[in-house]
Amino acid sequence: MASTVQPSPVETQTINLYSIGPRATISVGSSPCSIQNSTNTRVFVLVSGGTVTTIEFSRDGTLFDAVGLLGGQFHLNPGDWLRVTHIVAPTVVYYPM
Repeated sequence: MASTVQPSPVETQTINLYSIGPRATISVGSSPCSIQNSTNTRVFVLVSGGTVTTIEFSRDGTLFDAVGLLGGQFHLNPGDWLRVTHIVAPTVVYYPM
């Protein structure tokens, strides 16, 4: 069964127009796991490890496009989605930016 997770808000500081803050972990649920940036700041989401079969991106949570990678760093604006299909759950962390 598919799952949806949302990063919890993190405390940020704005320096030279950039929001910075601490690294936080996202617990990946059952496959496929949709991750929505529900924070009010842009975030970098890093996906690594596990056995990932597909990573897809969406602006609206409905129409997803494959990114062509099985891991890496992804930039999500507020409201953007990343869907990770996996056999073994990867490690997913995010940083506000």
